[in-house]
Amino acid sequence: MMEWVYMWVWLSVLCWGIAMYFFLRYHLQRIRLLKNLSLISAKKKKQKWSAELKHYLLKSADRFSPVGRRLSLFVNEQELERQLLLAGFPEGLTVSAFLGLRFVSLLAALLIGNVFTWLGFGGIVLLILIAAGLFGPNLWIRLLAKRRQEQIGLELPDFLDTMSVTLAAGAPLDASIKQITSQMEGPLYEELMRFEQELDFGVPRDEAYQRLMRRNDCPELETLVLSLLQGSKLGVPIAKTFQVMAQDMRESRIGKIKEKAGKAGPKITLITSFCILPGVILCIMGLLILNFIYNHEGMGITGWPF
Repeated sequence: MMEWVYMWVWLSVLCWGIAMYFFLRYHLQRIRLLKNLSLISAKKKKQKWSAELKHYLLKSADRFSPVGRRLSLFVNEQELERQLLLAGFPEGLTVSAFLGLRFVSLLAALLIGNVFTWLGFGGIVLLILIAAGLFGPNLWIRLLAKRRQEQIGLELPDFLDTMSVTLAAGAPLDASIKQITSQMEGPLYEELMRFEQELDFGVPRDEAYQRLMRRNDCPELETLVLSLLQGSKLGVPIAKTFQVMAQDMRESRIGKIKEKAGKAGPKITLITSFCILPGVILCIMGLLILNFIYNHEGMGITGWPF
């Protein structure tokens, strides 16, 4: 009987944990959507301890990269390199360093899992921590890649507006890009600077455009590059094209944000129905069972063997 009680308690805690995760995730996405709509201002906060922790982890990853390569389980190195490329190789992270980071996270998960096992939480927590240490870095790099590509799409409309004004004033394309990127920062700046460096080193323009598309997975950037390729071949004036593309990208971005905001309500309803409500029911049932076991006289039951 006590085993069933413990199982119900664990299930209720698990349901509550899942519910809190999705609840916090919903609020973070809501704040992010409001920032994209420019309804709230994004404030930069200094996190010195997080920067130091990141530096220590990356240093440890470089140190354990040979061990990580030997234990590269469930890893496709070509796909991993593609994700790192989409993420912009954060902090100079290479494939070898990422495998070392994966080994360090797995080792930390094992140590924390042993502590929880020593405290009597069982082997399920240890298995969850091992899975998190093994697959957590992959999820992290995929999340970074997705956010970087989204950030490029968010920065493109302002860049196109500035480009259209500069080109309409009579400035050449390359000089306009260099002048505008000198006042920029972020992932779009990094990609355009690399594009300009390739042109300076003698790479043909069409090939530089193709490389720019291969390095990224942003539909808006791909549309821009295709327009530039078509304009260079047909001799179409691109100043007006940039202005129209910027307006279309803004409208498309607002439409996507509204669509995501509209889908948030049903998601919260599902979380409430399938996570919070079962957790409440399990807690009530657990209390009733505990009262039935330890206070059976108060429930009108006599002669209980316990």
